[in-house]
Amino acid sequence: MNDMAAIRPVPRDGTVPLPLSSAQERLWFMQRLHPGMLAYQFQAKIELTGTLDARVLAAALTEIVRRHEAYRTTFAETPDGPVQVVHPPYEVGLSVEDLRGAGEGAEADVIRAAVAAEIPVDRLPLVHWRLLRTAEDRHVLLHLEHHLVHDGWAFNLFVDELCALYRAFAAGEPSPLPEPGVQFADFAVWQRSWLASPAADAQLAYWRRQLDGVPYFLDLATDRPRTPRRRFTGDAPRFTVPGELADAVRALAARERVPLFSVMLAAFQVLLSGWSGQDDFCVATGMAARTRPEVDGMFGMLVNTVALRADLRGDPSFRELLRRTRTTTFGALEHQELPFDRVVAGVRPPRVRGRQPLCEVLFAFHDSPSRAVRIPGLQVEVTPGVSNGSAKFDLNVIAIPRAEQTIGQPDRAGARAIEFIWEYDRDLFDAATVARAAGRYERLLAAVTAAPETRISALTGEPGRRREDEK
Repeated sequence: MNDMAAIRPVPRDGTVPLPLSSAQERLWFMQRLHPGMLAYQFQAKIELTGTLDARVLAAALTEIVRRHEAYRTTFAETPDGPVQVVHPPYEVGLSVEDLRGAGEGAEADVIRAAVAAEIPVDRLPLVHWRLLRTAEDRHVLLHLEHHLVHDGWAFNLFVDELCALYRAFAAGEPSPLPEPGVQFADFAVWQRSWLASPAADAQLAYWRRQLDGVPYFLDLATDRPRTPRRRFTGDAPRFTVPGELADAVRALAARERVPLFSVMLAAFQVLLSGWSGQDDFCVATGMAARTRPEVDGMFGMLVNTVALRADLRGDPSFRELLRRTRTTTFGALEHQELPFDRVVAGVRPPRVRGRQPLCEVLFAFHDSPSRAVRIPGLQVEVTPGVSNGSAKFDLNVIAIPRAEQTIGQPDRAGARAIEFIWEYDRDLFDAATVARAAGRYERLLAAVTAAPETRISALTGEPGRRREDEK
């Protein structure tokens, strides 16, 4: 996007409509098609251990709402399509819900009920906070928001700003943060202009070439047949690759001069090939799409879904598959700005009820841990991705490397481990099936790190045949 003029603020006096971004528009229509759907709501738990001043915390949240229009934006339908409605700043009320003495399981019960509540998108707030006190020196801040105003990068920015503002306000100091130059609505207006530019046409041409001839669907063996209408019901168990194996994966990435993401994605592609019997398919991923300096610190939904073609044709070695995966991923990085819906429209896959062409399975990599999760007198632990019983895709695997990962570092509380969230559609898969797949994936990582020259057929069985433990 660097060939376009800089993003500039647009008037907020009503003279310039504030459209949705392309990604927001896709979610808006999905929400309208599936009322009550929770799949595009995000939940996180922030544990605060030590002496907490709830009034300072509320002041920090109020300042974040003032700073970032995305956190005070709603969405309205007009004759010309949906628009963003930016509201004035407001004070965040944060009462402490005292769960001390409420009995074992009280915290889990409150969280379960909170994350199961729908967030309407036509009225404030689209970001909710609840503060639970579970012990004399322990609080839990629940953070709930709709994906129309959220992506993973922005959540990390939120945690950074929350800690910075709490530290300053607790010390009686003003905010240390610079004022945002532009807001998300400015980006959405600017994006409309970019989509009509030659640069967007060039990116579309790339994706047409890249996806030419790829099967539009990945047909994993399911426990139950598909139905024409998805319910988006799911679960999200967590599995952990232990520190020793995680070190081996990092070492292989270093030796082969590929990103850690490439090793984990290639192994996941091998798993899917054995599960489906296909050697050519797409796995989607999320890319930050923050290629311009103006949006580095922007709150809002900038993440873009990108289709990565998995090419296991010709029975390559895992090392060769790594090379192919790296090339595909780097090409996608260079063309990540074109919104996914524009790619789908350009490729023109067949429309099948109950199916999502090109992106029914997603592999995400949350490699941007918060940089400032430290407050004097408080220990802060952030748990993103708390499940609300929904699923966006057939299968959505999220890798979360720990922040201080160094090969050979002592394994302090699993600091070297890699955690995975395996979100899956309960209408398609049983919990036991997903657990077997997660176990199979860990064994594949062990096999390919020990012998990366191994052919894919030795890892999956004969091409076109599903392994018994992957059915």
